[in-house]
Amino acid sequence: MTTASDNGFQSGLLRGVEVAPASTLAGHRLALRQKLMEGVPAAMAMAALTEFVDGLIIGKYKHAMRQAGEPSQVAGDQYCCLVALGGYGHRELAPYSDIDIMFLFREEAGEAAPALFREVLHYLWDLGLQVGHSMRTMQDCVELAAKDLTIRTAMMSSRFLTGSPYLFQEFSRRYAQEVVGQGIESFIEQKVEERRREYVKFGQTVYLLEPNVKKSKGGVRDFHLLRWAGMARFNATSLQDLADRGFLSRPDLHSLTEARDFLWSVRAFLHLQAGRAEEILSFDEQVRLASLYGFHDQPNLLGVEQFMQRYYRLTTGLHETMLRCVDRCLAPPEKRRPIGSSPAATVDGYFVVDGQELTVPSELRVRVLDGPGLLLQLFETARSRSLKIDSDLLDEIRSQMDSMSSEAFRTPEVSRMFLKILAGSGGVAGTLEAMHRVHLLEKIIPTFATLRGLMQFNQYHKYTVDEHSILAVAKAEAFALEPGVLGKVCQEMKRKDLLHLAILLHDLGKGRKEDHCEVGKAIAEETAARLDCDEQETRTLAFLVHKHLLMAHTAFRRDPYDQKVIGSFAKAMGTPDVLRKMLVLTAADIAAVGPGVLTKWKESLLVELYLRTLPVVSGERDEVAAPERFKQLIGDVAREFPDAASVGLDWIESQLGQFPLRYLYGVHPKQIATHLVAIKRLQAGDVLVENRFNEELGICEYTVITHDTLTRGIVSKIAGVMASQGLEIVDAQITTRADGVVVNTFQAADPDFVGAPPPERGADIAEMIIQVLKGKEAVERLMSRYTRLSPASRLPAPRQATEVQIDNETCDRSTIVDVFAEDTQGLLYAITHSIFNLGLSVQAARISTRLDDDVQQSLRTGGRHQVADVFYVTDQQGAKLEDPARLEAIRATVKQDIDLFMDRQVGTADGIVIGSAS
Repeated sequence: MTTASDNGFQSGLLRGVEVAPASTLAGHRLALRQKLMEGVPAAMAMAALTEFVDGLIIGKYKHAMRQAGEPSQVAGDQYCCLVALGGYGHRELAPYSDIDIMFLFREEAGEAAPALFREVLHYLWDLGLQVGHSMRTMQDCVELAAKDLTIRTAMMSSRFLTGSPYLFQEFSRRYAQEVVGQGIESFIEQKVEERRREYVKFGQTVYLLEPNVKKSKGGVRDFHLLRWAGMARFNATSLQDLADRGFLSRPDLHSLTEARDFLWSVRAFLHLQAGRAEEILSFDEQVRLASLYGFHDQPNLLGVEQFMQRYYRLTTGLHETMLRCVDRCLAPPEKRRPIGSSPAATVDGYFVVDGQELTVPSELRVRVLDGPGLLLQLFETARSRSLKIDSDLLDEIRSQMDSMSSEAFRTPEVSRMFLKILAGSGGVAGTLEAMHRVHLLEKIIPTFATLRGLMQFNQYHKYTVDEHSILAVAKAEAFALEPGVLGKVCQEMKRKDLLHLAILLHDLGKGRKEDHCEVGKAIAEETAARLDCDEQETRTLAFLVHKHLLMAHTAFRRDPYDQKVIGSFAKAMGTPDVLRKMLVLTAADIAAVGPGVLTKWKESLLVELYLRTLPVVSGERDEVAAPERFKQLIGDVAREFPDAASVGLDWIESQLGQFPLRYLYGVHPKQIATHLVAIKRLQAGDVLVENRFNEELGICEYTVITHDTLTRGIVSKIAGVMASQGLEIVDAQITTRADGVVVNTFQAADPDFVGAPPPERGADIAEMIIQVLKGKEAVERLMSRYTRLSPASRLPAPRQATEVQIDNETCDRSTIVDVFAEDTQGLLYAITHSIFNLGLSVQAARISTRLDDDVQQSLRTGGRHQVADVFYVTDQQGAKLEDPARLEAIRATVKQDIDLFMDRQVGTADGIVIGSAS
């Protein structure tokens, strides 16, 4: 076994090992562990365990025959045999795998057959083994295999254990002729489809946070699929057989063997640790196994990240090799073009289109493989014509890359062709992925080699750095097909090559000690030089990569209606073109983090910032003066107001005049009209709660309207009620009018429901808010009453330190309090309660912004979910806070209060949710 440190691996594993009697099953499981610790290949270790189990079964079968007397002995020797199937049949028995056996018999065996089989089964069950069993005649086997794919596959791995060898030989011949040799292509296609269904269930990417080592993409089942295809097509029962028949290259044989043994050893350790057939490589197990395999934390990479990088690299290679081999089985080299069909079309003098595939004639292959420019032209031709490059040719390119330097690709021809690929109107991400798969992309952008399979050990990113980067390009391409502002921006984008290149490079600075944005800027500048970009192109590319987090941070954590915020952001963007590219890059980056991460809500915040900034960077002036704009708003609200004539425009104008501009320009006139209707009927001591489901954004909205004199800590109490009900607050518009009327709107996801919750759900929460604000119910009682069980596993890390930062520069009217803390049920309540106790007033907020791993790393937060909650606060008179001593006291108090709240949650709710409901 090749590891980061064999000595570290062995010494780490040897700690705490106990010796058990070798004659017991437990002892042999420990012996298997000992072999793996000593570096014995997993195939040999599992074969030894298989041999021991064989001995148990064979011994019991023979003992049962002797005990039953001569008739049973004759039946057992001549008319029956025991057959190992599946993984057991292949001698690949993991410590707690099922034992799959078949009792094969002739009718002449009579009653002796089931009696013998019963004896063996009861013995194995008494040992605590999980046994898959069947009792069949040869005819049963043939008939069942024709109907059931799983049965057909299992019996392809048949191995004789004991009984009549002649019966088994006859079965093997007949099964090979009547089953294995029939419908080969159909069988392989069915197995491929079966595997695709498993991908849907167990993970459609190799890069899962907690992969199933057996059934996720790149897992043991991929190796099985390759072997089943090889057995069906070539009657080859091992990787060596496939290589001997010329089906596998020597490098493929080596890489597959390495990946297979690595997966088998990891799987064995999972079984042994759990004491059962555990297949999930959980966060805890990743950390444990990283240490056992000798991976240690480094300044730039955790040991677990190094371990998982090895896992992803090996499983990616296994998956890709399996795909190529299965393609060969389905389309053997000896296929011939039908007589009379059209000849293959030649393209650009070097390439041939054969159906939906692009290839290179044998007489031109050396020239193409040796020519960097021609290789890039091959991939661009495939992209522009929506063709698939022949898998055998891709194998040759992969082999060729090992002998070619990155400097050989530093030519004007390569640069021109690579930028042409990036500028394409479709298929860009797929082409980049294919280039990366054959190690060609890293010849043009060398950093890709070091980031191959590099995981990000957090629960924010779902993919490795390299897959995330290429997936982000795919997301940007997909945006162009969508309606709305984002789609329009993509469709009208100039220089998509620079956009796609910036997206591809944006995270390549990861895996080093330095700030990945700073490292990324240097990589962008180096890449621009390699590709002969001019000065302006280089500046744009470097800026987009260097500042790729700026738009998300501004949109999610600052008030877009603060002119100082917009002015600063617009100054950084500089031009409309850069702003457009930054919008698409930011959205694509977030979308490529994982499924559903770019919510409609987040997209709306990005688009809002874009639309607010575009006039500024375009040099436009607001054509409607403030008085005229206010007058226009009065008319817009009046048109939405039911029976506006009964109240008159003067009343509407007077009511609008009580609101801050941020509310007037940030809330749709229809919603303003709804709020005014409620305000008109508001009486002293009333609490009115409007709730609706925003279909477009997929979130619930609760608007609470009351007087600020009703009770203290209104925001805090509303947040507590919503947290107690499991709502995940994503934003809040906090508004107190000049006359003391409070209009607070909270946007929240309700994870208990898919789509719109039932009306009674909203009504119940609204009533709770009313009861709490009127003092008839205590929010603390609700919080303790409705704690929930945690819905998901968490990374193995202690609670991370809370960070509270004070920003008194960004906004002229308010002090900004940034809170970075572990995502915990009731967090927003704890923060706002602390702010309330400090005698502060919340003017605006940006709530529960899930941090990406870059910010988490800078805050030393490890792998748990972190959020940034942002509050614009003033004193009770609405004035900005200026005293440095008071600001420091606020920072320290808020942090202390949050830590106390977190400690109480941990101390009183062991195993209770503490997650994702702020």
